Amino acid sequence: MKEQKVTIVVPVYNVEKYLKRCVDSLLGQSYQNIEILLVDDGSKDSSLSICKKYELQDSRIRVFHKENEGLGLTRNYGIERATGEYITFVDSDDYLTLDAIAVMLERAIATDVDVVIASHYYKNEEQRVTVSERIYSGNEIKETLMVHMMGNKGNKLDALSYTACWKLYKKELFIKNNLVFPSERKLIWEDLAFSVEAYPLCEKVYILHKPVYYYCFNEESLTHTYKPNKLELVMELYHYMGVKIQDLNLPGEAQYRLDTNFIGHIRTCIKLEVFYTDKNGFGTAIQNIRKICSRKDVQRLIRSYPKTSFNKSQYVYNFAMEHMLVYMVYFLTWLQNKKKRIE
Repeated sequence: MKEQKVTIVVPVYNVEKYLKRCVDSLLGQSYQNIEILLVDDGSKDSSLSICKKYELQDSRIRVFHKENEGLGLTRNYGIERATGEYITFVDSDDYLTLDAIAVMLERAIATDVDVVIASHYYKNEEQRVTVSERIYSGNEIKETLMVHMMGNKGNKLDALSYTACWKLYKKELFIKNNLVFPSERKLIWEDLAFSVEAYPLCEKVYILHKPVYYYCFNEESLTHTYKPNKLELVMELYHYMGVKIQDLNLPGEAQYRLDTNFIGHIRTCIKLEVFYTDKNGFGTAIQNIRKICSRKDVQRLIRSYPKTSFNKSQYVYNFAMEHMLVYMVYFLTWLQNKKKRIE
């Protein structure tokens, strides 16, 4: 039987500090029949030159350089140039376990699934997958996997990660269906939007209870996370996902989980306003928080969400948002930011 080739698509953008760690983990894979596509998305640091040096060292590496378009479209660029039977995605500030490709590919071939979903490490702690390890097929993909991808169920931490990383895809899933990633400049979390396009196309998916990926929080990325219009982008995606849930006829629990997920994202937008008070000014922070809390769709989301799903601190926070107690929202957020970094 012909040995299957796996294409590893790595979008690269201003990651000179982390790139060596990432590429070394790919070259060190126990499974050797791989190609590594390093797609430089218009980096302004030395990332491209680092990529070119690696290309000279190993024939399995191919380097591409293009104008900056963002993560989603850069992945599409790599998919178009992939020659492997399977594709996986690695962000260039993260890295793989040395047996990642081997264990995912073994499951993919043994079960003939369209996608293998593994688990990952975050801050060196395994992020366990709560759904059972097995093959999911037919309606189970929508009714179990996609429902869990919408977010946690209230305070129960049982979401299934929708990110494109730590997963192995059959390339034909992309080719047969003209499947592509949207631009995060249009839909802010392109992986979530991608998930509702990709998984309904799958006949079988395998959940693998083995961590294969080190997801690394890049503190320097904080300088890029603040956008004055971030809440607008977040709520645009929220409404888009609500329509998709209806179109796909997902169970009602999917919308419930999506609401949990996006209440958290709204609070993160407020955290960023407070975090950047020194730069933007206290008055601007208060003004922007007031705008966030007063939006009709934000108010509708908070008011419709079951109060029993909040713990005490969440209840107080959402009460303050619902009743437009803006200075209280600011103070509570300031306390949270002191205790925990924005991640």
